[in-house]
Amino acid sequence: MKLLFTILLILSISISTNAQESNKVSKDSTHKSHPKRDSLVKDIIRVNDKVYRVMQYSPAPIISYSTETSWVFGLAKFNAFDLNKKDTISKASSVSEIVGFSFNGQMYLDVAANFHWNENKNIGEFVFGLEKFPRQFWGVGNDIDPETSALVTKSFLDIRLNYKRMVLPNFFIGAKYNYYNVFDIKYTIDSLHHAEAYRGYDGGLNSGFGGIVAYDTRDNIYNSTKGMFIQFDAEFYSKAFGSDFVFNRYRFDIRKYHPVGKFTFAYQVFTESNFGDIPIYSVAMMGGSYRMRGYYEGQYRDKVLIDGQFEIRRHLFWILGATAFVSAGQVGPTYADFNKDNIHMTAGGGLRLMVDKVHKTNLRFDMGFGQNTFTFFFGFSEAF
Repeated sequence: MKLLFTILLILSISISTNAQESNKVSKDSTHKSHPKRDSLVKDIIRVNDKVYRVMQYSPAPIISYSTETSWVFGLAKFNAFDLNKKDTISKASSVSEIVGFSFNGQMYLDVAANFHWNENKNIGEFVFGLEKFPRQFWGVGNDIDPETSALVTKSFLDIRLNYKRMVLPNFFIGAKYNYYNVFDIKYTIDSLHHAEAYRGYDGGLNSGFGGIVAYDTRDNIYNSTKGMFIQFDAEFYSKAFGSDFVFNRYRFDIRKYHPVGKFTFAYQVFTESNFGDIPIYSVAMMGGSYRMRGYYEGQYRDKVLIDGQFEIRRHLFWILGATAFVSAGQVGPTYADFNKDNIHMTAGGGLRLMVDKVHKTNLRFDMGFGQNTFTFFFGFSEAF
């Protein structure tokens, strides 16, 4: 079982700063017979400002340990900003980076950028991933044995480019390009998960273009409290684009948010389908840090996937918040193979630490529980 520790120096600094400021207030109050409430409020605001400044400029150190990797050390950083200060309509742009290195020579680097400009009429998205890291592989299908898996260490380069243009109020169309190259694969073999049993198990290149149609009325793309997001995208991989595999992929994503008192109710329904010569590392994968939290990404995988989740969010006090969620999903070779008796469920909760009060962006810590498994996730912004 993987043991994960996340150490955030920024949190300890904030607690230390808060303690110092609290002591200052206490000492001052001993010299005053009637301390004023507004003085205390000013001190709290001063503490918050110091914490936000630290979080804005300091990356978060990450330390993790597992039997597959030994110790892993890394840094994570997230920044939300406005491309044009005079543009008060465009939503905030962002750049996030996370990098880690293990004692066993493994590494990962993930960079994601999201840009909004020209009064939100243009949206550009960029993802860069480079990884050499071990992951568990359970095979394909909705009825895998969770106790039996093969350890696979693969290297990959992942580049994704998306562009969307507003053509009507809140309505976007766009184009996308995906490059995903898997190479240098090393694995352990058992009788259930032999390499030759799966197409593309020895790696290969996916290169494909596609289109996007979206509708977005969210008030904040990083921490939504109201509005709706609907997106359909299609990707076409062809040898004409340099791809080793020829297949099509379709995704449909629906999200809805609304406030209820001091709570935010959030809903998501997602489906993905793949048709053609789809390699094993590119099929629809259940689990991970965004959907079906509680299962490892790819623990259940197949050509088709449907999942949904419901989440309750609430700000607690100071810069802290909390959330609770439940999820349900299933994979299969086709939609016709889905069965209500084979639905997988997850549930869990998490804490939120606001790292950007201007754009209301959170650092999140989620723990999800599936059937005979649990996972812990650390990330920036909300899961959806």
